[in-house]
Amino acid sequence: MRTLLAINLLLSIVFIACKSTESTSDKTKNIKKEKSAKGNPDINAVHTIPYIINEDYITDEDYPHRIENEGISSIVFHYTAQSFKKSLRSLTTGGNSSHWLIPASGDTIYRIVNENRRAQHAGSSLWKNRKNMNVISVGIEIVNLGFKCKNNRKSCSKQTIEWLEFPEKQQKLIVSLAKDIQQRYNIDPLCVIGHADIAVDRKVDPGPLFPWKMLAENGIGAWATDEEIKKEIKNIQDNIGNNISRLLVQLKLYEYGYDIRKDNVSNKSIENKLKKINYSLKHTALDDYTTLNQINEYGFKKPNNNIFDDKKTNFAIEAFIMHYLPSLYLEHEKESVDEIIDNRSKHDTEHTPDSKSDMAAGNQGETDADNLKVLATIQALMEKYPAKVRMGCNY
Repeated sequence: MRTLLAINLLLSIVFIACKSTESTSDKTKNIKKEKSAKGNPDINAVHTIPYIINEDYITDEDYPHRIENEGISSIVFHYTAQSFKKSLRSLTTGGNSSHWLIPASGDTIYRIVNENRRAQHAGSSLWKNRKNMNVISVGIEIVNLGFKCKNNRKSCSKQTIEWLEFPEKQQKLIVSLAKDIQQRYNIDPLCVIGHADIAVDRKVDPGPLFPWKMLAENGIGAWATDEEIKKEIKNIQDNIGNNISRLLVQLKLYEYGYDIRKDNVSNKSIENKLKKINYSLKHTALDDYTTLNQINEYGFKKPNNNIFDDKKTNFAIEAFIMHYLPSLYLEHEKESVDEIIDNRSKHDTEHTPDSKSDMAAGNQGETDADNLKVLATIQALMEKYPAKVRMGCNY
């Protein structure tokens, strides 16, 4: 009898323990679901994978140490426009370089220059009023041919270009490496950019198929969702209207970080011109629609206001939509007459195609992109990531 009572007591304890564990497990699942619903980047970081670092090709002796008070505050992505072997050779034989090289396959990433040194990857560049982005950025080169011309020529119009995809595993390596770098240096989302963003009239890499959205879903870089853009479109329509002047788009592109100044025109000069039309880059609220409406009206009243460079503006709009509205870019390029140059060479083994301009000499960057959607996307990004909107990445 005592034995039977002991068995029953033991079974009761086991049953209660199981129920308690099950209840705790359910609570844990619910907590995870709740965090995921709020968009916690660590919960959503499903695209990261382990990787191996190969350090056999480091070329540190060719590149200087970073300036002491100019820490790393940006990531710049490129594609190599070459095969892996050619990319590795040209990045390690002088001239252009990068800190990292990500092959198209495998689980190995190549360290080319240590991050405490300035690799020569950005060339002539500017972002958020910072020249020479080599000084403050980590450069990541990705093995991808970029595009091919359907007509097999050395340059092709955007109607005859075929952009080449990044393999799924390579995309995961891109996310994994970038996430580690972002966490090391706490890089602001607006400071994770492509070569095309910092050299608008020279470069188109890493192209419209680069996984910017996937990066942002994992806490790296900036991205505005369709819902956020639609919400901002409504705000603009309610407060400004459907007709958006070029000047208002220029103002916001410049404020976001793109270099659309006329040659030899200083930022101070632009700031003073904007003050004359009641816009302060320091004090006007980002969502001050009354002032934005006044700027919009002024832009229509005086379209030749001579504040920003028109050609650079065209290129900047192209770079922006390639990065943040890639579907619109791919749709829009069918109308463009500009040509992109295939810089791959069988004979030049010392320089990467990335060191040369992608733009044909006569390119005008002509664009008829939807001003309302471009403006709404910029506004959505600025309001979502306000910390560095009016500051350089390194401040």
